[in-house]
Amino acid sequence: MSTIDTSAWGDNPPEFIRVLANVVEQEGNNAAAARRLGINRASVSTLLANKYPACTDKMAKTIMKWAAHVECPVLGPITGEQCQTERQKPFIGSNPTRIRLYRACRTCPRNPECQENSHG
Repeated sequence: MSTIDTSAWGDNPPEFIRVLANVVEQEGNNAAAARRLGINRASVSTLLANKYPACTDKMAKTIMKWAAHVECPVLGPITGEQCQTERQKPFIGSNPTRIRLYRACRTCPRNPECQENSHG
């Protein structure tokens, strides 16, 4: 789970906010994350605090476009949306692909519940 505070969004922040928080954590600060995503540093802060003064649709599209393609170790290139969908599916012990996905998703840096993502 990310150590970046997204509590202003409630218990289940939108995917684009989780992606943003993960980028901030990986980059070490809001300014570096903003540069990586091609957005304004102040936008990073206000989005994470759920105080963005305008509609968040454009920012959501920008962030998700950046994160649109994921190289899944099990499925290969997939969309960010498919990544989230696969991650949320239940474990099925009789399906070899689901077993591999379950194991891969547990340690994936895109997984907000991944304990290995914690730097503390």
